[in-house]
Amino acid sequence: MRQYIEKFIDSMTMYRLVLYGLYLITATAFVLSLLGQLSFTVLELGPTLLVLLVVSYVSSKLFAWTFSAPYNPESWQITAFIVFFLIFPQSDLKGYLLTALVAFLSVASKYILAIRGRHIFNPAAVAVVISGLLGLLGATWWVATLLLLPVVSIVGLVITWKLRHFMMVFVYGLVSVSLAGIIALVAGRDLGEAFKTVIISTPIVFAGTIMLTEPLTSPTTKRSQVIYAVLVAVLGGLQIGWISKPDVALLVGNLFSFLTGQRRAIKLEFVSSTQITPSVYSIVFKPVNPIRFKAGQYIELTLPHEHPDDRGIRRTFSIASRPGDQYIKLGLVTAIPSSTFKTALLALSPGTIVRATEVGGSFVLPDNIDEPIVMIAGGIGITPFRSMIDDLIAKQEKRPVVLFYAARQENLLVYGGLLNEARKQLGIMIVPIVAQPSSTWAGEKGYLDMQTIERYVGNVYEHTFYISGPNAMALSFREQLRAAGITPSRIKTDYFSGY
Repeated sequence: MRQYIEKFIDSMTMYRLVLYGLYLITATAFVLSLLGQLSFTVLELGPTLLVLLVVSYVSSKLFAWTFSAPYNPESWQITAFIVFFLIFPQSDLKGYLLTALVAFLSVASKYILAIRGRHIFNPAAVAVVISGLLGLLGATWWVATLLLLPVVSIVGLVITWKLRHFMMVFVYGLVSVSLAGIIALVAGRDLGEAFKTVIISTPIVFAGTIMLTEPLTSPTTKRSQVIYAVLVAVLGGLQIGWISKPDVALLVGNLFSFLTGQRRAIKLEFVSSTQITPSVYSIVFKPVNPIRFKAGQYIELTLPHEHPDDRGIRRTFSIASRPGDQYIKLGLVTAIPSSTFKTALLALSPGTIVRATEVGGSFVLPDNIDEPIVMIAGGIGITPFRSMIDDLIAKQEKRPVVLFYAARQENLLVYGGLLNEARKQLGIMIVPIVAQPSSTWAGEKGYLDMQTIERYVGNVYEHTFYISGPNAMALSFREQLRAAGITPSRIKTDYFSGY
């Protein structure tokens, strides 16, 4: 069952998955309304949603044109549907005008409430907060109802799974529920009722899985994500007035995320694309402004193009170059048929400016340089390791590292020159393994397994394992390592979701 869920999740981008999830919640709400199970009629839900969608679409086109920014057909829809679940459905002209204002504010916030081209706040949350402060339509979070909870939970779980933000969502939920219990005990109220209320009658599930996790306004490293989750949960659960509204608490968390992360829009000038194997290209960009990142982290590109397929116009890539390099290098693997995104990327002309939405990730080497490391790379999963190794060479930093690099054929192995330099200069052990080798291949053959790892590494229990590659491969090795007795804290995974 798990592999089918993984395959479904990896078949689309995160943004498309969120959008489809919101479609499902919306459809469920309409069905419940038709059955008389909601407080709102279809004649209230329908026109309200229509106003939100029309105004969001027009506003998105207008602001994109005004600010010479890329138009994202998924972004405005996601924002419109989230706003739909936060404000009461309307039934008269005045209500529709106020709804239109909230929709406009949500789109406008992405461009106006921004610093150096990077928006700070969750668009839906900031729109309802501003509207509420003006005495107009504030957030009511009508989505927080028992009848919608099952579908909201399923959608939230799938989104959390896609993003691998389990820890952030878990911490947010745990702190929220725990705080509700503590407050109930102090006030002498029933503990069970307090837990029931916070789960069923507050937007903890919707806010925690769908809004808290929004990539552009949440932190990109695990440590910051935990702090962010605690901050939003505590502010939202303290019951200290206006600041404890879930939408306000989320905005405070967004501000923390902005202050601790990349604080400017990321623009990259396309330099070149070079085919380095029959199916792998090296993509080179030059940052317009310096980009802060750690070796092993990823970057998400936004590339508007005509008639995008279901994968959308955004894609995440591990950075192959080291921090401090004047270029950002990416590895791109192609397939037949290729996605519209990859086709558009390979067709770029030198000098074209491409925007990136975020840089982040926790797939980085430990601070302790004496900690033994085993790197396991599958196919294009070598890219974050290339960044790490290039960085080690630049620093002349010797670490106890063994790299296992698995590929289907030897002509698909890349970055051989750099890996040889790492072997010579730093003593890093490089073990390439080819599943379908030619008759001239003299290295390891077949598929990488624990026996091969133990043969080169020895005592595996002293090592920390880093796994990067296709999701199925990363999950398989994680399970093998855990079955062998390696503690989860010593297993770090990076994966290419539907790459």
